[in-house]
Amino acid sequence: MVDRCLIRLQGMRKLIRDLLDLTRIESGQIKRQLADLDVREVAQSVMESLLPIAAERHVTLKLQADHPVSLRADPEEIEIILNNLLSNAIKYNRENGSVEVGIEEMDGKVILTVVDTGIGMTEEEASRLFNEFVRIKNKDTQNILGSGLGLSIVKKIAHLYDGEVCVRVNPMQEARSPSC
Repeated sequence: MVDRCLIRLQGMRKLIRDLLDLTRIESGQIKRQLADLDVREVAQSVMESLLPIAAERHVTLKLQADHPVSLRADPEEIEIILNNLLSNAIKYNRENGSVEVGIEEMDGKVILTVVDTGIGMTEEEASRLFNEFVRIKNKDTQNILGSGLGLSIVKKIAHLYDGEVCVRVNPMQEARSPSC
């Protein structure tokens, strides 16, 4: 019973953090500290912090970035983006699956890709994915905790940088393309 309470408590803490992030972004109250940073270093740090969760599910994490990729951004915002994308890729993955993060610069833009061996979704489910409070619910996801805010936060932060975010359901599509 205590273990179940602790799991629920973690879920509530995540919900509160997500709501605070979303409120700060939407109200314009977010305190941005822009700096030149290496996105690869931020990704490595986020991946290291998620290793215990990935290990529980036997999901391997791999970073594909041949060299530093510089971006003028708020390190906390980039960390939020990566943390939300990677934690979802792990949570919605299959046992013994993998998550690969790619970081590259193309035409003056930083392209971040997350490819996983997840449980999959339909095109219709994917079309709703970046909206607030959207969680894909089916027999495969019914026991996965989440608020449905993480990916909408990713989208809002990406827009702060004149960026975009998308998902591709078909793994045969070109993964490293600057637009969806």
